[in-house]
Parts: sequence; structure tokens; C-alpha cells
Amino acid sequence: MTMTGGALAPLLAISPDKDTSLAPADDDTGMTAQQVRADACPPNSDSCTAPTATIRHALRALASESGPGEGFCRVRRFRPLVAQAHDILRERFESGGSAEEYLRGRARLADSVVIGLLHIASISSGIRYRSMVAPLAAIAAGGYGRRELAPGSDLDLLFLLPESSAGTVAPATQACIGAVVACLWDFGFVLDHAARSVQECLELAKDNPTVLAGLVDRRHLWGCQSLFATLDAELAARFAGPDAGRWRDAVGCALSPTPRYAPRDVYALEDEPDVKRGPGGLRDLQRALWANACASARSMPLKPSRLVQAHRFLWQVRCHLHLLAGRAEDRLCRSLQPGVARRLGLLDSRRPAARPLLDLFRYHARNIVAAIESAPRSPASLPANNR
Repeated sequence: MTMTGGALAPLLAISPDKDTSLAPADDDTGMTAQQVRADACPPNSDSCTAPTATIRHALRALASESGPGEGFCRVRRFRPLVAQAHDILRERFESGGSAEEYLRGRARLADSVVIGLLHIASISSGIRYRSMVAPLAAIAAGGYGRRELAPGSDLDLLFLLPESSAGTVAPATQACIGAVVACLWDFGFVLDHAARSVQECLELAKDNPTVLAGLVDRRHLWGCQSLFATLDAELAARFAGPDAGRWRDAVGCALSPTPRYAPRDVYALEDEPDVKRGPGGLRDLQRALWANACASARSMPLKPSRLVQAHRFLWQVRCHLHLLAGRAEDRLCRSLQPGVARRLGLLDSRRPAARPLLDLFRYHARNIVAAIESAPRSPASLPANNR
């Protein structure tokens, strides 16, 4: 069923206190949801679910009634609805919701906006007019690909092009990508995007471990499925081929550039730790999980539940840091520690506000560092006399 411009008006006037839409259930596997407060809204409660489904359906309806050169004149009307969705997700998290639900909710919202805009842009630019499949695919990568989208995180988007487009992008395709990128910035998303063919991705990933690490966590969002399948198959072949060890080690180094077996005095971690890139932070956690995933014949001597707890804690801290600072702040600086501790319920009248927070961070950091140092090593990373 299509909607006219008049029919879209009620969707743009939804009260901030109530969302009448039903968000689709999330059937992806991942972290177990953690409910911090018993009175927090359940994951799919109608009263506190952001209008993600409403946005997606309304944008698709707008695309269905648009022809070439049309559609974007009315897209700006959706800015208040997107801002409202962000506010609902934030308020729910700040009132005791889990970090997992917040991260995934933001990723679902971004998915809805990206997919909806691509539907409109692909028709407006003419690349999909009277055609079912566009010569283009949109891929979520990195943290966005993992559905871990913190308040200040970039939206990592890869626009995958056919090989015939290598070096030159057709004007219509360029117009489509440009329109989507401009609208995403206008809607308040911070974007990190690229447009490449599969072979360009592989060539760049071969020499740039950061690009390779981003491609490891990839999700197809929209467009030509065969382009995504080709990238999938090419990457799988490299991680299973004769140079697999080198490719796996490159990912590990990109995730955590600190030398893998360098001694670390984790008991003396700094008083203003970086929860993302510092020792025992989220990058080290990703590296520990990556090393475990790459182990074929050896099991990792860990307690996985400790990594799950560390994951939850670090993401809670990072999201609160971003919200308190109003930007992508990953350092747990002294000025923000009392606010984060208060939000986590860690205030203790007998001790400084930061002490319980830093003690918890150090506990989880030690577990993460131990996981890295006890992880199996791939044959390519072993000294020649130990192979």
C-alpha cells in the first residue's frame, strides 16, 4: 500500500511520549540482553520502542510513489522523526536499559534510514527505474556491521560497485550515493563511507589491516546480493588459503596494535583509561574474540562468561561517556568519572566516586589481557624454529 504526501503527515507528528509502531523482532544472535533495572521497559515494549519500523515503511512508501528526479524534496520531513527515535533510545538506556539494546536499537534505526534513502535515491537517480536490482550494494562494516553503534560512532558504509565500474563511477550511481550520503549527514549521522569494487576492496585490504578488520564484520544492507556474495567468497578464500595466517594476524594487529606478547602491568592501569583503544579495552576484547575464532584445533583456556561481562561493562561505560561528553569520547577522564559512576549505580559514600568504577574497569581489563595472552597463535606468527 502506498502513501500520499498527506498520508505521511501523521507519521511525522508522532508524540515524543508514545510510539504507535511495532518494531520488528530482532532474531540475530549476540550478547544476552542485560536488564539493569526491573522496572525498565522490556525489549519490545510498544511504549518505549523507537519508531524505527515507521521510518522504514514511510521511506519505502515515498520511494514507491517517486519517479526519476523526484523523492528527495520530501525527505527532510523525516528529520524530526529520526531525532525522536534517537531520543527514545537514549532515554530508555539512561533510565536503566541495557547497552546491548541501545547499540542494536541505534543500528536498526540506521539500517532503516539507510535502506529507505537508498530506495528513494536509486529511483530518483534512475539506476533502478523499472529494474528490480540496482548495480550497487550497500554494506555495513566495522562496528556498524556488528550492530554496535554507540552514540558518537561513525556509520561505516561501503558502497560496493561492479567490477566494470572500477576507477570510474557511472554518473547515475554517483548521484545515488551522493544523495544518500548528504541526507545521512543532514539527519545527524556521522559517516565514514567508501565506494569500491570487490577487487579494489581486496587490494586495499591486502596492504591496509584496518580496512581488512572492518571488512571482517560485514552485513548486506541493500542492493545487488551477488556483489556481496562475491566479496564474501573472496574474503573466505583468503582466510582459508595458504596465506591464511598472515591475513588473520593482520586483523589481530589492526584490532589491537600493541605487541601481542608484550608484558603489561594491568594492575597499574592509568587513572584515565581509554575504554576503546587502551590496554584491556574494547579493541583488545575484539582481538581476544578474533584469536579464539581463528583457533582450529586448540581451545582457549578462558571463561567465556568473563568476556561477556567485560563486553557489557565496557559498552555501558562507552555509551555513557559519549552521552555525557556529547561527542565520541572514549577516555574515562576524571571529570566524567563521577557521572558515569552515578549512571552505573556505583557511588559509594565511603570511597571516592571513581574508585569502584576504576576497580571494575581494571578487573575486566585483566580478564581481557589474559584472554589475549593465552590465545592460540597461528602458524604464520610463530618463529621459524617453533613451527
